[in-house]
Amino acid sequence: MPQNPNPMFVPKAFSLAHARSTFAGTDPKRLALLIKDMPFDYGYAETHFTGALVTADWTTAVTAGGGPTAFAFSGVRGGVIQGNPGATDNDATAIHRAQTFLDPADMPFFMIRWNIATVTGLQVEAGLSDPKTDEALPGCTSIDTPTIGNGTTDIVALHMDTDATLTTTELVGDGTTGAASVSTGPSLATAAYTPTGGAWQTWLIGVRPNLGYAHIWDGDKFIGSYSVANGPDSGVLVRPYALFRTRNTTTKQVQISYMGCFWEHNE
Repeated sequence: MPQNPNPMFVPKAFSLAHARSTFAGTDPKRLALLIKDMPFDYGYAETHFTGALVTADWTTAVTAGGGPTAFAFSGVRGGVIQGNPGATDNDATAIHRAQTFLDPADMPFFMIRWNIATVTGLQVEAGLSDPKTDEALPGCTSIDTPTIGNGTTDIVALHMDTDATLTTTELVGDGTTGAASVSTGPSLATAAYTPTGGAWQTWLIGVRPNLGYAHIWDGDKFIGSYSVANGPDSGVLVRPYALFRTRNTTTKQVQISYMGCFWEHNE
């Protein structure tokens, strides 16, 4: 009787094609689980925040002035970190991976699970980019144009800004050799998406060379998928990050229970 093949030694071309065609477009959460069973083909770095924030892995940033609170372990059930952008308009709290090591050629994607009680007067940006000049400010300086700045050249990120004309959540992408582009809303969704206050949001943001995509869950509901024709160039290293910025004078408590990044081993 023939033996079942050890999945650790399935030829890479087969495992990658099977993984993407089976799960990538319909259930990226299962794709993340599958990746962990193929450690020679894929790499991953994830944190469930069940203890003190490991600064060797994640770095926090806040705008100057002392109003915002940096993300830190809170001891809440299940393990979360909490941060607060404060009560001064345009202040922000942010977190990013300490290392910049993901190459778009390796098809990386980033997952984050976050929650906030109210989305009124709020800017949120999460995704993959090269380092920014000020990590407490977004890489997309205007979603309406769109415009990429703050020292960022290569980025793919989900972005929502209640101060903008375009107030719904959209995917923005740009690369060294491309021009900034923005999605026109999620496919498969019944309406434009704005996060539900008090519900856990699960965002997946991924990149292939000069192409960005995203999948969103609002609570347990799958909202839909996004794509943009531009994104980080191959060879430009990026890292995952998330930023929360108040757009009014009301304090906001942000919780994050999970952040993880995944990539192919092609070195």
